Amino acid sequence: MKKIFFILSLVASYAFTKEVKINIDEAISLALENNSLNKISKINLEIAQAQYEQALSANYPSLNAIFYANRNNQDTIFEQRGTFTLSPEFTKTLALANTLNIPSGTVRDTAQSQISAMPSSAFPTGSISADIDTKAMGRDTVRGTLELNYALYTGGKIDAIISQAKLNKELAKASITRSENDVTFDVKRYYYGYILTNELYEIVDKIHKNMQISTILAKEFMENSTTLKINRTDYLNAKLTTFLIQSTLSKIELNREMLKNAIANLIGLKWDDTVSISYNEHEILNQNIPLQKMIQKSYELNPDISKINLAVKIKNEQIKEAKSAYYPQVGVFGNVNKTYNSYEYGYLSEDNQNTWNIGLAVKVSLFDGFKMKNDVLEKKLNKKVIDEQKILLEEGLALQLKNEFLTSSMGYKQIQILKDAVEIASENSELNLKGFQYEMIEAKDLIQSQLTEAYVKADYLKYVHDYLVSLSKIDNLVGKKIDENF
Repeated sequence: MKKIFFILSLVASYAFTKEVKINIDEAISLALENNSLNKISKINLEIAQAQYEQALSANYPSLNAIFYANRNNQDTIFEQRGTFTLSPEFTKTLALANTLNIPSGTVRDTAQSQISAMPSSAFPTGSISADIDTKAMGRDTVRGTLELNYALYTGGKIDAIISQAKLNKELAKASITRSENDVTFDVKRYYYGYILTNELYEIVDKIHKNMQISTILAKEFMENSTTLKINRTDYLNAKLTTFLIQSTLSKIELNREMLKNAIANLIGLKWDDTVSISYNEHEILNQNIPLQKMIQKSYELNPDISKINLAVKIKNEQIKEAKSAYYPQVGVFGNVNKTYNSYEYGYLSEDNQNTWNIGLAVKVSLFDGFKMKNDVLEKKLNKKVIDEQKILLEEGLALQLKNEFLTSSMGYKQIQILKDAVEIASENSELNLKGFQYEMIEAKDLIQSQLTEAYVKADYLKYVHDYLVSLSKIDNLVGKKIDENF
């Protein structure tokens, strides 16, 4: 049963494994589409867009509906303690009121007449107790509120915040460009590395086959030849050289497969997928764009330069935001309340249950211990740091471009020089191999010619590889592929 399950798993893995054949343009396109770093940069752009939309909300009024219901452990009781002072006029009034207790008739009328006839000053200042315990509000309260707030003037604070959010969005776009440039450069670097190792493999494989044939011939000549004197030392040298070349071939093959796997990972293939890399040999053209023009374009197109320029603008907006604290903050507010309380009288009687208000608020900072002043100073100093970083970045970028420009220029010259050397080394190797087969060339000369061919071709391929990688670095530093229309 386990054996059947293993076979089925093996068949399934082969069934879902795919082989992708790509050239450099297809590899770059797939890497840009599937690379995780690029996906993260795009998500960051979406986050920046959401933050920008949040900042824009400050331009609109806020309207909030609030509802709450609560029950206290007991009714709210209003307690008052003290005395009320009574004026002589009020004392006279109370005296008149007390006559109402006299039964109606001549006696009451006489008493009221006497009191009325007396002046108020004849009555003393009195007092009565003011001690009151009464229910002010019931235990249960339900309230609904609609609140409106709108900033009329903030001293430029809202505009500065919105501008910062917009610039952060542009910063995220620049990060996407940087990620795309880095991914493109990585693909080119691995791709050119694969071409180099594949071509080296072909060269070493050819020499290995030649040396295998030569070793067989050396043994035959050692045992049977009379024209060419081959001793056992020559035979062993040829055999040892063949083994060493075979070992080198295995190392190159391993490097080639690792580079293929690196490219497969960059373009987003699964670990069990295979990639077949195709390429055509093109004429190596000289890069003829002047260095000064490259540097000027890099200041316009390089994503890192773009990002630091945006950072400078963000710092300017932060300074504006800090300065807004010097100006008054003006806003309008209002609310509408609908309230129910379990006690129909008291604080929340019918007259007080439904209320509304509208108002204007002005806030002006009179003194804050120099906080605003130092906040503005801090923002200005932060901007100064960014300005200095920008200068360093521009100088560093120009220096890197200069180095790559010199590297590519010298590399192209070496390629032109080695072209003829490759042809000569190939012709010399073939002639020595044929001469050895016809017993006209000694074994050491054959080995030397084969190794010289490998060395010269490898050196040529290395310069071609370094030249192409250097051009790719220039593209990455500038921020755009350079060509004749640059």
